Amino acid sequence: MFCAKKYHFGALLTAFFLFFSVICLGQYNPNNGFMDAHFGKPITFSSQDSSFSLGIGGRIQSMAESRYDLKTKGNTVDFFIRRLRLNFSGNAISQKFTYRIQLSFSQRDISPDNSAVQNNLFLRDAMLYYSPNKHWRFGFGQTKLPGNRQRQTSSGNLQFTDRSNTNALFTLDRDKGFWIVNTIKSKKNVIVSNTFALTSGEGRINSDKTNGLCYSFRSEILPFGQFKNNGDYIESDLFFEEKLKLSVGMSYSFNNRTSRVAGQLGEYLYNKQLADIHYYGVDFAMKRKGWSMTGELYRRTSKNGISINPNDPTKANFVYSGTGFLLQSGYLYNPKNEFSLRYGLTSPDQRITAYVSRLNEYMVGYSHYFFRHNLKLQTDAAYFAGPSQEFLQWRFTGVVTF
Repeated sequence: MFCAKKYHFGALLTAFFLFFSVICLGQYNPNNGFMDAHFGKPITFSSQDSSFSLGIGGRIQSMAESRYDLKTKGNTVDFFIRRLRLNFSGNAISQKFTYRIQLSFSQRDISPDNSAVQNNLFLRDAMLYYSPNKHWRFGFGQTKLPGNRQRQTSSGNLQFTDRSNTNALFTLDRDKGFWIVNTIKSKKNVIVSNTFALTSGEGRINSDKTNGLCYSFRSEILPFGQFKNNGDYIESDLFFEEKLKLSVGMSYSFNNRTSRVAGQLGEYLYNKQLADIHYYGVDFAMKRKGWSMTGELYRRTSKNGISINPNDPTKANFVYSGTGFLLQSGYLYNPKNEFSLRYGLTSPDQRITAYVSRLNEYMVGYSHYFFRHNLKLQTDAAYFAGPSQEFLQWRFTGVVTF
């Protein structure tokens, strides 16, 4: 459980930033700097010479959820704040140095996924970037690893009320370390982007159990040129691409001697056991005239990924080694309304089937966009089926991003 003083610290930090913003606004002078405010974009303060800027934004997502277990005939209903985020970003000294901070405050966002450590997980991103030119960018801090496409896509830009169950099991999530990004654009408008990250391998928690490092790499190619408004990382074709646009990505990650069941996520393996985890993934995104489709295929392996509780041999912590598949598509029949479909599959390797079984996810969704992803209502209904699970799910959410 989080102690009260940890929540107080987060509240005090937020109050400080808000107070700082009010002071900036109060001292705003059109002769010395600029302020820009538009719905859906951060409120931005910048110096007259553009050497410094501060953008302040945020997102609120409220959700209702109901589940009906077809095996036990039990039903649950819940209302909660799925996400409550506060973002700060800008540049310092020059346009070459940029920064980004993201804080989270909803219970779903900061609940620990590791019961052995107590952490205040309200800090999601804290990055400093240096871009010497348009081809290179270097980052240092904490943010998302270059893994699967759906995880790289902001939760504010999703086609459904939330990410897939497949993503939840196979995501690399966030980590702390160094990032290098290289982007090349050919004369024929073909774009190739490569990202390498060298990180702790232990995720967002404050851990003293790091014994190895994590090496992650992602390469992408856009053969038909750039999507409108970076739409390859915005689910739904909200900008109605006139010509077919395609992005294909490949990812690989090796987490060396990690102590957690998912590397950056999950409980510790018992007996201070360490595991080497290999992650492979391929994905694509394509759009044209309101139609969109994305697909992802993941594979995770680990040779030392099962540990037995020494005090209770019936309990085990294990690395989910297996295969995941995701395919989803949507169509905007007008700029404000969209229907979408999703299919997901998680299939564990034979060695861990004693602890977990395969699961199929079938989902249909509807979205109404008042102002693209910045103000929207979404609902989806799903059927999950597997040897040990079978349930129905309905969700409704409202999102505002400012």
